[in-house]
Amino acid sequence: MARTPLFGLLQRAARIARVSMRTGEPADDCHERIVEARVDRERRRVLQGAGAALLLGGCAQIPRPIESADDEVAVVGAGIAGLTAAWRLRQAGVRVRLFEAQGRVGGRMLTLRNHFADAQVIELGGELIDTGHTRIRALAEELGLVLDDLLEGERATDTWYFDGRAIGEREIVEAFLPVAHAIARDVESLGDGDLDYRDENPAFRALDALSIAQWLDRNAVGGWLRKLIAVAYTTEMGLETDEQSALNLLTFIGTDDTDAFKVFGESDERFHVRGGNDLIVQRLGGRLDDAIESGHVLEAVASRGDGYALSFRHGAASREVMAKQAILALPFTLLRHVRIDAALPDRKRRAIDALAYGTNAKLMIGFDRRVWREHNANGASMSDLPCQTTWETSRKQPGNAGVLTNFTGGHHGLALGDGTPKQQADAAVASLERVFPGVAAARQGAREARMHWPSQPWARGSYACLRPGDWSSLRGVMGEAVGGLHFAGEHCALDTQGFMEGGCESGEIAARDVLAQRGIVRFPFPRLRRVAATA
Repeated sequence: MARTPLFGLLQRAARIARVSMRTGEPADDCHERIVEARVDRERRRVLQGAGAALLLGGCAQIPRPIESADDEVAVVGAGIAGLTAAWRLRQAGVRVRLFEAQGRVGGRMLTLRNHFADAQVIELGGELIDTGHTRIRALAEELGLVLDDLLEGERATDTWYFDGRAIGEREIVEAFLPVAHAIARDVESLGDGDLDYRDENPAFRALDALSIAQWLDRNAVGGWLRKLIAVAYTTEMGLETDEQSALNLLTFIGTDDTDAFKVFGESDERFHVRGGNDLIVQRLGGRLDDAIESGHVLEAVASRGDGYALSFRHGAASREVMAKQAILALPFTLLRHVRIDAALPDRKRRAIDALAYGTNAKLMIGFDRRVWREHNANGASMSDLPCQTTWETSRKQPGNAGVLTNFTGGHHGLALGDGTPKQQADAAVASLERVFPGVAAARQGAREARMHWPSQPWARGSYACLRPGDWSSLRGVMGEAVGGLHFAGEHCALDTQGFMEGGCESGEIAARDVLAQRGIVRFPFPRLRRVAATA
C-alpha cells in the first residue's frame, strides 16, 4: 500500500525482484512477463467496466430512533474518522454530538477549487485512493459520489532520476535483487506474530530497534539505489530514514509473491473523488449538521461517575459537556496537549505523548500545458533533487493546463514552509527542468498553492510515522479503547495508517466498539458485495 505513485512503483520493483528470486527466472524475463500480465489485466478491466462494482447492502440509509440525551456520545474531531464514527452511531440510533476546533469539517481532507486554470481542483491533503480501500470507497458510494479512475487508459511512463540520469524500471529491479534477498531473510525471522507491542519475538524487537539507515548500512546498500530508497521512504512515511524503524522498510513488500498480479494490484492509487475528495466529509457534515458544534477546542477529559466530563474552550468562554462515552478523533500531536484525568494505561499515555508524525508538505504547481506528456511521461517522478517526488494532479480533469503536485517529507518537507509559495514553486521548477525539459517555459502566468502540514495548527504534522522501537512499544496501542473512552484517526489504524482509508476504518471500529458496549450487536453499516460487470 502506498501514499505516493512512485513509492508504489518501488514496491512493484521489489516484488518483481522477489518473484525472480523465488522462481529462479532472470529478473529481466520476469519483468517482461509481469508487464504483459499487467497489460492484459488492464485490458480486461476496461472491457469489464473496471472489473467489478462495489454495491452497498444492508439498511445503512435508515437511521434507527434516536436514544435519549442521557446516553449521548461525544465525538471530538470532525475529520474523516470523527465524522464516520458519528454518522455510523447516528445510523444506529445513538444520540451524538460532534465537536470541532476549526470552523470547517474535514481535517486533513481539504480540496482547493477555483484557483488553477480550467477549473481544475487540487487536494491540499489526502488525494489518492487505492482499489483495496474498500471502506472509503463504500462511503463515497453511499454518499452518491463518483470516483474517477486515474489509471484508465494511462500509457505514459513514470520517471526515476538519480545521479543526473533517468533510470529505467528494469535497472531498478536488477539493482534491488540483493536488497530483496536481505529483506526476505529478515522478514522470515519475524515469524507469524502480530508485529505490535504484544509481540515478544526477539528478532522482531531487534529489527525494530534499527533505523532504516542503519539497516541499509548493515546490508551495504549504497549508490543511487540507496538514494532512491531514502527518497521513497522519506516522502512516503514523512521522516528521514535515520528517524524511521527498519520495519517500515521490511514490511512494505509483504511475503506473498505467488501471484504475479499482486505485484501491481496491492497498491495502485487509482481513484479520486470527482469534484474533490472533501466532498465526502462535506456530505457527512451535511447529514450531521445539527450535531456539529464548531469552534470548540478540547482542553480536558475527566472520568465522572459512569461517564466523562469534557472541557472545551469556545471563544473566550469555557464549557463542560457530559457524555456516557467519548470518541477522541484527534491527532496525537493535539491530544498530548489535553489534560486527561482518567485511568489510562502507561502504554496509552506513552503513545499519546511519543507517537511521531511526518513532516510532509505539498506544493501544487500550475503550467499552461502538460509538458511532461510531450516526453511520454505521466508526471510521476522521483529524484535525488530537492523536489523529491511529483505526480500529475490534473489527470482526468478538463482543459490543456496542467498541475504537478510536488510532495516532500523529512527536512525538505519542513523547508517547504520557508518563503512564499511562488518562491518555492520557482525553485522546484528549476529542478524539474532537468527531469522534464520545457516545464520552466510553461509556467508563464500559472499559479501555485502550498499546504505545509507540519505548521498547520490543527494537525502539526502529516500522518503518523513509526520511529525505531515504536512497532514493539506503540503499534496496536493507539486505537485501544479504555473503558468508555475510545480513540480514532488514521494513527489508530494498522495496515492503513496514514491513509484516508485508515481514518474511515478507525471511525467505524470506534463506532462498533461503542455500540458493542451498549449491547447493540447488529451494526447498520454498509456491507460490500462485488458484482462482476458484463462486457
